[in-house]
Amino acid sequence: MEDDLEKLREEKKKELQKEEQESEEEALEEKRESVKQEAYQYMTKDAISRIGNVRAAKPELAHAVLAQIARLGEMGRIGEVDEESLKEILRELEDEKQEDKGNISFRR
Repeated sequence: MEDDLEKLREEKKKELQKEEQESEEEALEEKRESVKQEAYQYMTKDAISRIGNVRAAKPELAHAVLAQIARLGEMGRIGEVDEESLKEILRELEDEKQEDKGNISFRR
């Protein structure tokens, strides 16, 4: 009897954890979609197409770029983002990423 109760408790606990994880994933996806839509307001069709290609290869990079465009747009520091300016943003983010990788030091 106690084993059955303990088993039911474990199953319920696992079910609640799974629901919580799914809820968190849905919230993250909604936030990403919101950022994407906000950034698209400032982008030309060519730039949107380009970021779609980037998203296919490097989803995290694409999200970082979209988030940056959305922030700059909110602050009024960016006009319309065309394909060339998007390429420049991508280059800047890649350069920052390369600089971060270059700061490795070993202590002996």
